[in-house]
Amino acid sequence: MSRKKKPFVFEIKYTTDIPRRIGRGQDGDPIYAPLPATSWMACLRYFEAVEGFLSGRTARMPALGAVAKIAHGTILRVRSDRAKEDLFGPKTLVVIKDDDRPTEKRSPRIFDPVYVPALIMLSAAGGSFRFNDSTSKRDARGQPLKNDDRRFYVSFGRRAGQNVRALRIISDPGPGQQVHRSIRELDANYHYDHRKSTMMLRRDDSARLARHSAGFSRKGRAAAIKAAGTHYERAIELRGRDCVQHLGKNRVEYERQLARAFALADEYHMALIKRRRSKGAADENS
Repeated sequence: MSRKKKPFVFEIKYTTDIPRRIGRGQDGDPIYAPLPATSWMACLRYFEAVEGFLSGRTARMPALGAVAKIAHGTILRVRSDRAKEDLFGPKTLVVIKDDDRPTEKRSPRIFDPVYVPALIMLSAAGGSFRFNDSTSKRDARGQPLKNDDRRFYVSFGRRAGQNVRALRIISDPGPGQQVHRSIRELDANYHYDHRKSTMMLRRDDSARLARHSAGFSRKGRAAAIKAAGTHYERAIELRGRDCVQHLGKNRVEYERQLARAFALADEYHMALIKRRRSKGAADENS
């Protein structure tokens, strides 16, 4: 019986601004070392705190704490910005490396704090986030577009069946739904903001008529979790089972933990919305 060939990987020189990248596969997909066990546990402890808050065991809202110190894959830095909380809730700024255009710098993307550890867990087995350029690099006359005229959207994975936009991972649309950016008319830099309250779900037809920027991909959270499971199996092929055992004893358990983390994030997000509405109603009545 022939042994299964390992994916081809060529080694690259280690650089501090690309945390623990070990090479690229034959399809050009960057391959990263799995998230260390200490960082994985920090994410799990965060969601334990979320669960405690939701169940009423504690009134203390969870803080990112050690999660904010994690740099993994193309996620270079995480920084909470509670001082700039606005109508759409608190902000966490995430600096993501553009692995396809290493000489170009991308502005930090804005996320709800609760989704940041879930996204880190999604890339824990060696996958990474990338930027999709939404427009041509040249205008109708063939002249190069300025960077300000281009929009770069964060996606997870690039292999066949992957490349799932972060907007769809967070909003988790159902079949036949597209993501509409409710802040598009309010902020020219709307594409930086990935907070769930900035998104609305619409049927495909209405989204297409309005020409919304989120694209018409049918892939969503389930596809992203499946892609993460593929990276889990690839990590075993490349480096052995021990490198991902702390993420789950097998692919099924790893994917189950990812689904649970995103479900808790959704529940916590709704709890915060209800809390803000209650506070707003109380302020109006006082």
